[in-house]
Amino acid sequence: MSQLVLYSDGGARGNPGPAAAAYLALNEAGVTVKTDARSLGVSTNNQAEYAALLMALQFAAEYGAAEVVCYLDSELVVKQLNGVYTVRNSELQRLWRQVQQRRDVFKKISFQHVRRSNPCIVKADALVNKVLDDQRSGDKPSLCHEKQNPVLVHASIRTSNMKRSVDFYSHFLGLEVTRRFEVKETNAEIVFLQDPQRRGCVLELTFYRDQKQYLQADYENRIFDHLGFEVADIQRTLTAMKKANIIVTDEPRRFNEDLIIAFVEDPDGTLIELIEHKQL
Repeated sequence: MSQLVLYSDGGARGNPGPAAAAYLALNEAGVTVKTDARSLGVSTNNQAEYAALLMALQFAAEYGAAEVVCYLDSELVVKQLNGVYTVRNSELQRLWRQVQQRRDVFKKISFQHVRRSNPCIVKADALVNKVLDDQRSGDKPSLCHEKQNPVLVHASIRTSNMKRSVDFYSHFLGLEVTRRFEVKETNAEIVFLQDPQRRGCVLELTFYRDQKQYLQADYENRIFDHLGFEVADIQRTLTAMKKANIIVTDEPRRFNEDLIIAFVEDPDGTLIELIEHKQL
């Protein structure tokens, strides 16, 4: 059973004012496996504390941790999460619910208060202040971590039939299920899929069992455009899809000297771009 220990911290200059959040994630051996920090725009101190915790929990879910121990220096937030205090502020209620929705991702989770002098909290606080200092100096970084550049970690879409969608993305596009869990509060199922070699962005499928109607707007009226997948042989992929009655909206064409592209729809009508790196 893998365990992560999370130290998170958030802060605002002005309360509300320019805010940032940061966290450190340590494995069972006490080795830091991830640090991250980002700007939150204008926020309060308490909102920033929740945002930092949510960042840490998102990483823990993607890491595949079964147990997480969360340390925060905000006694208020810890007591709210442990049910000692009632959450009355509407914005904090929204953030509190987001944390609750993530509880079922893990077999065990706990929230504990530590002093600001804790060495890991000191490091997280330094990351928060680094982001805020960079903002003030005009550097305007949106993220601050080891590589100093943002990383897209997952894309999330809804499905009206989880098994059908998992079969589609596994069979035709080669993804495999890396993690699945239930969210009791919303009666939902969430499944993460990724390339078997752990390359590229994670696809998150969400199925709300109580949702009775799913609407897909005409393409011209959509905000979300499409997902892109690189395939080795676009013609072979399309042939297999057509045999399974998958809708092909655009037949293959050369996008430039190096790329061939085509467009299909997944079982719920989400548009997918197929990309082949090859000369025609």
